[in-house]
Amino acid sequence: MIHTPFTSVLAGCLLLMATLVTPEVAWAQRDAGAKARGDLTFYARSGGSHMNAAHAHASHYHGYIRRTTSVSPHVARLSGSAINHHIDLAQQHLEGMREIFESADDKESLAAIGAIEKQIAEAKHHHAIAESKARTSPEDIAALQESVDQLRVSLDKAITAYGALLVKHELADDEVTPQDAPPK
Repeated sequence: MIHTPFTSVLAGCLLLMATLVTPEVAWAQRDAGAKARGDLTFYARSGGSHMNAAHAHASHYHGYIRRTTSVSPHVARLSGSAINHHIDLAQQHLEGMREIFESADDKESLAAIGAIEKQIAEAKHHHAIAESKARTSPEDIAALQESVDQLRVSLDKAITAYGALLVKHELADDEVTPQDAPPK
């Protein structure tokens, strides 16, 4: 066969068309090459960003609560939405990491993910309680502050365990720490 620019372009187009008609289901599962492609790095760093963002929003909300006598329903909704959003995305990134560790049969990392997921679930629980208190008793600042404190503690524990997992996988060059942690 004679190779001309036309045949090279034609071959490229055929290859592209074959890729486009491949069922999408084939791309849905993470495979053993996910770590090598950088999927783990993406999930790890993005998950950490969402944990930090949830902690930052909880800290801002905590500061607001300290300065008010009654929580504004609008502030409670905005804060609740932001915190829930970041916790939900952190959970999704943990799921992605879990799948990679399962395919690698990395039991130690799976145990670490389980512990982090437990702390994130506790954070979500404390946040739900805080949201309920803000709706039903917006003037009970002490009770609301206690729930937000517990939310922040759970996020602190998750972030600390997450940081250790990143160190284990040599992904700690972008340190994951609570936003209001004292500088080192």
